[in-house]
Amino acid sequence: MRPMAREELLPKDPRFETTVRMLAASVNAKILHHLVEARRKDLAEGWRFLSEIAVAVGEAPGTVSLAIQKLLPLLEERRLKGKRYFRARARVSLLMEPF
Repeated sequence: MRPMAREELLPKDPRFETTVRMLAASVNAKILHHLVEARRKDLAEGWRFLSEIAVAVGEAPGTVSLAIQKLLPLLEERRLKGKRYFRARARVSLLMEPF
């Protein structure tokens, strides 16, 4: 078995920003998928609290909160007793076709 290659990316490396964006996108995609599935299962409701979302996608609540801000155009927000709840506005799909 070969040892895995290890490479360190420093912030000044142009690949650093690309890698960070890619990783953030994967968290956003997991969150959006979770919210779309919750809404699909219960069309009338589907509301999820931040900590519920965090547990469901295996992330820290702080990480989820930042990602939710980026996803707000695709979500609905409701506040109850000082807590923020979110649900998907619509189903989302990404179509990729080869050239």
